[in-house]
Parts: sequence; C-alpha cells; structure tokens
Amino acid sequence: MKVFLHTRDMGKFNWINEIREFARIPIEGEYLALNSNSDWYKVQLIVHTPFECDCNAEVYAVKIDHNLVKENVLI
Repeated sequence: MKVFLHTRDMGKFNWINEIREFARIPIEGEYLALNSNSDWYKVQLIVHTPFECDCNAEVYAVKIDHNLVKENVLI
C-alpha cells in the first residue's frame, strides 16, 4: 500500500515527507523502521484517504530511541 509518510525528531518540527510502500497501513502506537539500519519511529497519527489520490493513507511518526523501547519491553 502506498503511504505518504511524515517523520520527525522528538521535540522538533523537522518533518521529512516521502511516499513509501508498506505491506499494510501502520497503526497508531506501532513502531516502524525504513530499512535495516534506520532509526525507529513510533506512529502517532494515521489519516486514511479513501478517496481518489496517490496514497492509501498519511502516517505521522516520531523518531524514538529503540534501545529504550526494547529495555522497557524486555525487562
């Protein structure tokens, strides 16, 4: 599915906007990585676009520290 992805750093408004292909639309609270070496992002907002446009959804995500996430989950 084609997604218009908006990513930024925590506490900043330095948005990077790009169109990406996903197997499915990410949901709020999920984490995503753009490649095997990329930072992790937490999905904050999804806007479904069920009308005629180039993408199936817009997804807004913020960069997070994946080590803190893993530490909190795996303790």
